Amino acid sequence: MPRNRAFSEPEYSAEYSADYSVSLPSDPEHGVGRNHEVTVRNSGYCLCLPPFMRLTFAPESLENLYQTYFRRQRHETLLVLVVFAALFDCYVIVMCAVVYTNNKLASTLVASFGLVAHILLYLLCKFRLLPDRISRKVVPYALWILIAAQIFSYLGLNFAHFHQASDTVGWQAFFIFSFFLTLPLRLMPIVLITTVSCGIHTLVLGVTIAQQQQEAIEGLALVRQLLANIAIYMCAISVGVMSYYMADRKHRKAFLEARQSLEVKLNLEEQSQQQERLLLSILPKHIADEMLKGMKQQESQKEMQQFNTMYMYRHENVSILFADIVGFTQLSSLCSAQELVKLLNELFARFDKLAQKYHQLRIKILGDCYYCICGLPDYRDDHAACSIMMGLAMVEAISYVREKTKTDVDMRVGVHTGTVLGGVLGQKRWQYDVWSTDVTVANKMEAGGIPGRVHISQSTLESLHGEFEVEPGEGGERCDYLKEKGIKTYLVLVPKTPHNKNGITGVLSLTSSNGNSPLLINTKECNGSINTTCTTPDEGEELDTRVVNPSFPNPRRRLRLRDLAERVIDAQQNEQELNKLLNEALLERETVQA
Repeated sequence: MPRNRAFSEPEYSAEYSADYSVSLPSDPEHGVGRNHEVTVRNSGYCLCLPPFMRLTFAPESLENLYQTYFRRQRHETLLVLVVFAALFDCYVIVMCAVVYTNNKLASTLVASFGLVAHILLYLLCKFRLLPDRISRKVVPYALWILIAAQIFSYLGLNFAHFHQASDTVGWQAFFIFSFFLTLPLRLMPIVLITTVSCGIHTLVLGVTIAQQQQEAIEGLALVRQLLANIAIYMCAISVGVMSYYMADRKHRKAFLEARQSLEVKLNLEEQSQQQERLLLSILPKHIADEMLKGMKQQESQKEMQQFNTMYMYRHENVSILFADIVGFTQLSSLCSAQELVKLLNELFARFDKLAQKYHQLRIKILGDCYYCICGLPDYRDDHAACSIMMGLAMVEAISYVREKTKTDVDMRVGVHTGTVLGGVLGQKRWQYDVWSTDVTVANKMEAGGIPGRVHISQSTLESLHGEFEVEPGEGGERCDYLKEKGIKTYLVLVPKTPHNKNGITGVLSLTSSNGNSPLLINTKECNGSINTTCTTPDEGEELDTRVVNPSFPNPRRRLRLRDLAERVIDAQQNEQELNKLLNEALLERETVQA
């Protein structure tokens, strides 16, 4: 049989092969073909086994985790050993009571004391009242000492007048075999304590019989009887070692299956979250939720649902912002197509960060035009103030481009407050958009604005709470649409006070080069780029991962895998961290099964 087989092949699973490996899914974040392998090697710490029977996991951290898992699995069996010891005490008490004499009193008292001790130990282990370190390292050895003391006490007190070579040999062999089945220890310590117990028992029994039969001792017969006892003990130890070995193989196979299953689930969960983030980067959350719920309907209804359901919602009292780059034609003539696209990408990426900071929902980018909405889908009382601060920050951001390219490029920003109808049309290449007369007005507010200024309408001014000073905008003189509709407009001047209400953060420090220049948000340089805040590129993504979306995926089958999946990338970088996650998942699995 080959010495290395993938765990995915059932015919070469752990039950049949002592040396095999597990190939785990590659991490899409770190390139294709990156596999994590867990190998069970034919080498171990137990020298009492032949080399082909010594199993241990590689790496060592995984082996340590398996031992923790193995001890937890054997916690219940340890309670079985305590019950066996208590039943032995009950047997001694009953036998002494049936044929009670004065010399049986000591045996009865010792057995009663042992029964109380075993009951107390059972309660402490059953309800986990002891610290984990004590229950793991002290309790198994304490139970072994207590059982050995009970057997020697029974041997010395119950057979005090006439000892034979077979006294308590059966009980000794029974508990030796029970140690291999129940103690949550490695094989080597169990072999050592059973060997010590058998050696001491044989030595004490031989010396006691020799002292009692000094005159009529039959040395050869005594030696044969003691050798027979040793043979019984060796058989019990051999059967115990084989039982432990088979149980260890079984637990290692289950452990590897659980580990592989966990990593697959973590990778699937991570991929699901990546798909969620991708979808939420295209569609707003409330629209994506509704569309996914519709897609999860029965197959017989899915086709009809896709062609008859229209995801459209009315949103009142929102602020619409349109911003256009002034001087874009001049900029395009000075830069190559590649440089221009790169510059626009950097600029609009900066706008997206500002939109997240000021609670804007970006609708789309049309060439050099950027427009977004505040107060959608969740209403905000400060939607107008947020939109104005967004416009001021965009004007400041474009100044970086102006300094870099040495051109007269600038931003013209228009803001209007009203009602919109937002949703998704069509069946393919979904794109969220908004429609209403107020959207048209906002567009005309931008067209009738002044470069470097934020142009707002009367309805937007009425939605403010005195955060900004304004001056007449005279937008009708620059836009016939505004003049025809009789829309009164204003230009934003200076915020009266720093605004920190309802999530707007940052102090507005406004500067002016002359009396007519716009007053801008104070910015600072972060990593070579101008922005209103020094935020890391991953800041927005971190916020997205915290969104609890009931549509991804079914929570009933995930347990806490969402929490674990948030750390899966670090876990794949660090084997020890992944082992900790596996430990949590195994604990949770045991809790659910219980």
